[in-house]
Amino acid sequence: MKKALIASLWLVGLSACDATEKPAATSGEVVADRLEKAADQSGPAAKKVLENAADEARAHPSMAPVDQPGSFAQDAMQRAGNAEASTAGKTQDAPLKK
Repeated sequence: MKKALIASLWLVGLSACDATEKPAATSGEVVADRLEKAADQSGPAAKKVLENAADEARAHPSMAPVDQPGSFAQDAMQRAGNAEASTAGKTQDAPLKK
């Protein structure tokens, strides 16, 4: 009896954890606007990636919130950062030789 009670309480606790509120979806237009604002503050390579992502976001009526890990917007920001980082070494002057 004691084991059954403990198991029941554990299952109730587990289901309560699973019932946590999931973030509401955001419209693709909102995501696109935020990506364009980020693009306006970015270097050329990142700007291109973010503008393309904004265009793609507009095609979707509903998306994960921009601050949700793994969301479309987070992925776009990561790709933009990678694009900018890959061009950073090409635009800087070569180091001075002694």
